[in-house]
Amino acid sequence: MKRQTLRMLLLLLSFAVFPITVIYMAPAPPIMSLKAGVINLSVITVLTIFLSGFIFRRAFCGWLCPGGGCQLVAGELNNQRMQKQKINWFRIILVSVWVIMMIATVIFSEQTPKVDVGHPGAGKFATSHIRYFLPYIPVVVFIFIFVLMFGRRGFCHRGCWLYPLIALSTRLGTFIRTPSLYVAIRNSRECNDCKLCTRNCTMSIDVNNHVQTKVPLPNNCVQCGQCVDTCTRDVLRFAFGIQKVSSV
Repeated sequence: MKRQTLRMLLLLLSFAVFPITVIYMAPAPPIMSLKAGVINLSVITVLTIFLSGFIFRRAFCGWLCPGGGCQLVAGELNNQRMQKQKINWFRIILVSVWVIMMIATVIFSEQTPKVDVGHPGAGKFATSHIRYFLPYIPVVVFIFIFVLMFGRRGFCHRGCWLYPLIALSTRLGTFIRTPSLYVAIRNSRECNDCKLCTRNCTMSIDVNNHVQTKVPLPNNCVQCGQCVDTCTRDVLRFAFGIQKVSSV
């Protein structure tokens, strides 16, 4: 099975079970659980996504995120590249407050949190009550609206509340030089400047420019491998290790 076919199948499968898993990725349940002195499945899910950034960078976004699967479907509405990728400071501030609240809840709690995966409040398998399904509908609507308004992966760029969280771990991993998965520029001299890599990038990165300047791809690369698989000269490849400042 080709890599991109497998990736799209995984994203669509993740989107198919999104009515069940959405509650584990929602902002409120982890805080509610920690207030109750419990580390349940919602807390574990958010923590796992954050920690994955150190090793796999943003591969979760490119391969497993249900929002990515939703945007794969919504791409028919507007698949234009994002031309202006501005930093959404409002979202960063909100997510920062969310993270601070979770940390503060643990610090100022009078009891040590205990692990209880089956604890209520998004701790159970989320088919146990109809209310667990309710966040699914507005989230999917918002994702479609963001794609329609902003283009390819518009929700990733402008709306996703997990984006700053995994972007933080990715940046921290790069800063402390944690061995991780990344797209490497193997041989820039072989590039024929066809720009297929740029046109096919799911995150609207100017990959061709990075190849020409030998500058590593930015931290918003989701390791989807579209540029690797569409390059006819094998200029790009997946690598695992400590990324060098420049590639040749």
